[in-house]
Amino acid sequence: MQHKDEPELIASSLDGDQLAYAELIDRYKNALYHHCFVIVHSEEVAKDITQETFIAAYYKLASYNPEYRLGTWLFKIATNKALNYLQKAKREITNSEAIIDSVISTDPTPQARAEDAELHACVERLHPKYRAVISLYYWHGKSYQEIANIVGVPEGTVKGWMHRAKSQLRKDLT
Repeated sequence: MQHKDEPELIASSLDGDQLAYAELIDRYKNALYHHCFVIVHSEEVAKDITQETFIAAYYKLASYNPEYRLGTWLFKIATNKALNYLQKAKREITNSEAIIDSVISTDPTPQARAEDAELHACVERLHPKYRAVISLYYWHGKSYQEIANIVGVPEGTVKGWMHRAKSQLRKDLT
């Protein structure tokens, strides 16, 4: 299959082209998995939510608004599914070295690794909605407006959550 742009892949997917939808999945699966993992802190649950996101998106693809980026729409679905999972599970996620090590993707110095571990441990202790905005903004490069679209709240709310998240992180890191 030659490299198609997203609107072509979406149109082909709507026409029943499974390979086109598979290419869309390939483009977003790793970013969505990482985002879900940051929120739920479970590899298996993050995989399940990522898969559920693509299934839901497939069945709702006809209602997708091309005015927005496909990635924004997919992140919104994934975020909602991850937060719904946590709400249903009503459990706190505990810190673990395996989670911290899996989040660190480069080969940093021991000092940088210790600083990263401390930062990620602090992020893990944040409320899930704060973890979500930190993940979307810093690790996925989303703008406040994109985050607002993804989580379904006004941009001002996102800014407030970000401010509270940063304040909590500053307090925890000092």
